[in-house]
Amino acid sequence: MNRDGFTPHDSDHIDGSKHNTFTRRMTVRFKNGSEYVVHGVSGDTYRDFLNAPSQGEHFHTVIKPSYPIERKK
Repeated sequence: MNRDGFTPHDSDHIDGSKHNTFTRRMTVRFKNGSEYVVHGVSGDTYRDFLNAPSQGEHFHTVIKPSYPIERKK
């Protein structure tokens, strides 16, 4: 985990992510600098994302179509 709370990813597109179990918000930071907040994400869903063979593919095919997302940066 980085100082800013992000877990680094070994991904072509995703730099890191973090999850707050109380607010059920997941934040994803992409290598291009953009950040997205995903609302309503359970701990189990976040673990599935972390354990996916490709976090980028999982984000775009599972997370993005299923949860409200807002762009932070």
